[in-house]
Amino acid sequence: GHKLYGPTGIGVLYGKKKKLEALPPFEGGGEMIETVTRDRITYNAPPHRFEAGTPPIVEAIGLGAAINWLEALDRDAIHDHKQTLMARATEALRSVNGLTIHGTAPGKGPVLSFSLQGAHPHDLAQILDRHGVAIRAGHHCAQPLMSHLGVSATARASFALYNTLEEVDVFVEALSKARKMLS
Repeated sequence: GHKLYGPTGIGVLYGKKKKLEALPPFEGGGEMIETVTRDRITYNAPPHRFEAGTPPIVEAIGLGAAINWLEALDRDAIHDHKQTLMARATEALRSVNGLTIHGTAPGKGPVLSFSLQGAHPHDLAQILDRHGVAIRAGHHCAQPLMSHLGVSATARASFALYNTLEEVDVFVEALSKARKMLS
């Protein structure tokens, strides 16, 4: 949900019916059970098989509203805006000594992973937070990739449709200040 600017704690599983039917349930209770006896349990067919317990009703309504909102927007304009933000940040960060940008494929999404020589990503995140800039630091759910690349952790800035060019400039300035503090 939160990836679509909706509530946390809800998502959507989309797959081929045959594949979903082969998957075992991962939680128990509620609508996921068709019948239960002392010796046997029969699980419901998908999607109910994956919906144990009370459904997140408020979150589902919020996710629906977020999807409706996004559908009303111009996707090409959103894409162009995020690419503009990413290009501005990437270009500005090239001048920061000791900074490495991880992942520079052309046309990649608006997620900027980076490391700064001599600075731990968590320290960067704390310093930037004091300047009103929120970034993430750590493995970003990609520990095997980071291990393969020989990177212990990175800092990550993500740009969204609500971000502005001015906010990119504030991010770059805060990162430059952090570099000076940590040098």
